[in-house]
This record gives sequence, structure tokens and C-alpha cells, in this order.
Amino acid sequence: MIENEHTREMPTSFWVTCPGLVAAISRVESTGGVREAREALGEDVVEATHAEHRSRYGTRVAGVREEARGSVKCLHAFTALHVSGAVPNPVAEWTLRRTGNPYPEERCCMKREG
Repeated sequence: MIENEHTREMPTSFWVTCPGLVAAISRVESTGGVREAREALGEDVVEATHAEHRSRYGTRVAGVREEARGSVKCLHAFTALHVSGAVPNPVAEWTLRRTGNPYPEERCCMKREG
């Protein structure tokens, strides 16, 4: 994960940099994962994550508009927040369960042995 500089005006605070994890999340998104996550977790759960992000970074996750209550928009953004430890959240936990958790905590998923 990488974090944007706090001086930059960008709606995304953290980015997933692991190619394997990016691809796995993209597969979940491409099969309706954004809608499914929102429906499975519910508006209040998603809003709690947006509120925590706003309190730390001044915006909702991935720049979601205030009017879009309960909106997920980008599973990558929620997962980057979670894996980095900045804002652990249920959207990322839901996403990682669907990816088979390709991001091993003990080392980079793309590290080559030997």
C-alpha cells in the first residue's frame, strides 16, 4: 500500500500496489461486487467507514459524494485503507473473503523466493 501525501487534493488516501491483490479485487468488482458489498453490509456499516475516513482525511472514501449515502464506489479504496491499517473496515473484510485473501500478511504476495 502507498499513502497519498496529505498536502495533495485527492479523494483516495491509500492505493493498493500489490499486482495480485489489485487483480483479485478487480475480479470481484467486475462481477457486481460493489453493489453486492453495499447490499450485504448495509448503509449504516458503509457510512461508519466513511465517517471514520472523513474524521481522519477530510473526505469520504474514494471521494464519494455526501448525497450518495451508503455508496461503496471502489472496493480497492476500502481494501487499501484496511490492509494499510489506517481504517480497518467491513467492506474490505467482505472483499478479501471473496478474493481468497491473496494478500499474505507476512510478506508481499509477489515476492520471489530464491
